[in-house]
Amino acid sequence: MYLLIQECLTALISPLSLNEDVCIRHDTKSFLVVVYHYQETSAYFLIGLGRYSEIGDITDKVFTLYYDHLGFIHKLTPDHFEAGGPPAAFGNSRSIFGQAPDMGFGTALAPQFISLNEMIFFAYVPESEPQETLYTKKFNNMHYGKVINSGKTGKAYIRKVLQHDTPKGFLSSAIAEMIEPFAIEEANESSCLSSSLSVSYAGNSFYKLTLDLQIANALFEDTDIEKTVVIPGHSSFLITSIVDNKNALAIATMPNRVSSNVTFLQDSWFLYNFGQRNGRTWTIYSKPCNCWFQHNELLSISVVKYIDLGNSEVLKVKIIPNAKGLQILEVPLLKVLVGNPTLLEVKAYGTFDDTDSYLMKISVASKALRQGSTSLAFIVWGASTECFVTTIVSTLKSSCSYLRSMYHIPSTFIPLEDWISGVHRDSQGFNLIKTLPINYRPPSNMGVAIPLTDNFYHADPSKPIPRNLFYKSKKAGKFKQCANVSAREECNCTNDQKFSHAVAFSDYIEIISCYDRTKYDTELERSGFKYNVQKLRDYLEPVLRASVYNPLGLNLSIKGSELFHFRVTVIPGVTFCNLVEEFQIYVDEVPLPFPGHTLIAVATAVVLGGLIFTTFMFHMRGIYPWKAFQKWLRGNKVDSSNISINEIIDS
Repeated sequence: MYLLIQECLTALISPLSLNEDVCIRHDTKSFLVVVYHYQETSAYFLIGLGRYSEIGDITDKVFTLYYDHLGFIHKLTPDHFEAGGPPAAFGNSRSIFGQAPDMGFGTALAPQFISLNEMIFFAYVPESEPQETLYTKKFNNMHYGKVINSGKTGKAYIRKVLQHDTPKGFLSSAIAEMIEPFAIEEANESSCLSSSLSVSYAGNSFYKLTLDLQIANALFEDTDIEKTVVIPGHSSFLITSIVDNKNALAIATMPNRVSSNVTFLQDSWFLYNFGQRNGRTWTIYSKPCNCWFQHNELLSISVVKYIDLGNSEVLKVKIIPNAKGLQILEVPLLKVLVGNPTLLEVKAYGTFDDTDSYLMKISVASKALRQGSTSLAFIVWGASTECFVTTIVSTLKSSCSYLRSMYHIPSTFIPLEDWISGVHRDSQGFNLIKTLPINYRPPSNMGVAIPLTDNFYHADPSKPIPRNLFYKSKKAGKFKQCANVSAREECNCTNDQKFSHAVAFSDYIEIISCYDRTKYDTELERSGFKYNVQKLRDYLEPVLRASVYNPLGLNLSIKGSELFHFRVTVIPGVTFCNLVEEFQIYVDEVPLPFPGHTLIAVATAVVLGGLIFTTFMFHMRGIYPWKAFQKWLRGNKVDSSNISINEIIDS
């Protein structure tokens, strides 16, 4: 007994040992590979298709079959490992399974033409056949999509397998498309062909075939048993027994189309030999690969795509037919199955090009706040099992890609060697790299000398802590990586940690970017918000308890000195990724620290106000200090002149 499973809905990570009838299901999210162990040695494969094939024999009693990441099959036994290697042509590895076996069965076939290129093969079941062995005389689903080959010449592609109770003697049939015409019997092989043929009903579903008695050399022989009489436009007859040299009994493939007591002239009827009395004259093999699967832009047959919120991906596949001698139907060659259709929005567009190749474009978008994964299977439903690829399963994950990140891009590029040396000067000679003091803490809004942060920069427990005079400053500040060590050398700092922007590594950070406020007159300010961004801000800020900014055109206005440490995050509903980035800015050589500007402004205002008030009061009282001063100057000049003249006269 063998099994036929159309789809494996349960994924199994590891393969199983085949020592009885079992099914191996490869982890491909609901599709792809099924292996059967039948009659102790046979192996069958179902590859996402509605068909399967016998690919060879395995004589080992205990073995394991598995596929690697490239799709090649391998066999593992307790004694040795056998690699499948490259497949033969486009099929499966012959090094494991040997030559492809004949999937034919032990009975005669009766061909019946239904058009010039289409025919039906009826499988003959003798009346004496035991019930338990009937299945060995019938077509089954394994034969779907295979090729019937004649012992002489001719091939036909099985398009459909039928099971039925009538006509009598035929319990199954296969509708096939003729690829190459089948050879007919010649008169030197069957002398009966030299005569006309009369058909009459003999009863019990049998028909008597009679040759012309006037032609002595036209005879029925035992070798004609299980040959089929084919008459264009009429039913075919499978010869089952020979009554005498001129008469034979046969069963009709289409009894309803048989006209009793009718004679067919010589050369108007033919004989086909699809019997097995003297050795089976026909075989069934897998159809050679009839198409190529081209996955545009991707080389792997097992693709994993990450689709973030609001993003989309486009997958393109192309089916190139290789159907020489076969009729190409203008129907889609590809079937697309989505594992979880509610997770992502999937749209498919299929077209044929001028070479009869079928192109399909799949657009996948993530438009819902739902994370998860699903499978997208491309199945070439008409592909032969000999093709190396008949199904491609892409795994789509509605989540954050592990390759997606957010990082700060400085306005000025500083080479690594300059970071290590600590010197990188701009066009004005200003050093853009600042080496922080040991155990540095940035100032707070209470003043430069009153740091309140818990973060130490350029930490060294063996050195004194500056700016540690006030109570709040003494209470704040904690070492991280340098805690419980006696010196900085024991902190085990690396260069990457020294150049890091993360506050978690503040103990390691020694040098940062520096800006000179006295040499850059540009003041950076945040741009205005659009209306919809303002609404988003009003909604999110109370929930997040943090300021929300528009990333387009956002600038920072820095009013202060020394180190500023920023953390940038993305609001919920924009991406599935938890994107966080930190960066630092050190503002150096400021004119005056806070509150110097305020004190100077207040003092200037008081002095100017006092002068204006004094001038106003003098004016109200009629006091003119300037005139009094001028009068005093003139008086001094007159006195000086008189003294000088008198002195001259006296002398």
